[in-house]
Amino acid sequence: MSTDRQSYKIFLATVCFFFATFFCTGQADNTKLNPDSSKTISKVAFDNLVDTCIKLLQTKQLLKITDSGHIDIMMCLNTILVRQLTGGRYDKLKTIANEKNYTKDIIKIYPDWIPNKGMGFYFPKLKMELYGTPRLYAVFNVTK
Repeated sequence: MSTDRQSYKIFLATVCFFFATFFCTGQADNTKLNPDSSKTISKVAFDNLVDTCIKLLQTKQLLKITDSGHIDIMMCLNTILVRQLTGGRYDKLKTIANEKNYTKDIIKIYPDWIPNKGMGFYFPKLKMELYGTPRLYAVFNVTK
């Protein structure tokens, strides 16, 4: 590949990254969200959502999971990572996601992803990030 073409691809990737970082906020439901604000959820509700995500991954092929289901899975995985939650259901969700090759295979379902901060993924169709250094809108604020 020529140097000019490589430079152009790097330029486009950088523009896409900055566009996603500063302008693409919210989620698939067209709700205007503050990218620097987390959705607050109780620990009980979060634990129930984690259990739901575990069941989704255990019982459905990734292609059969709805967009909102993938948003829930991504937000739970991000929250577990960022909030450093360990043990029980949290480890189980991470283990099942690894066994199902979630990170590797989700980019096949949403191939128009772009990198986010911290070497994670941003999925424009979902308006959601996975791993890397997700912004606050992609992580739950879990309260007692």
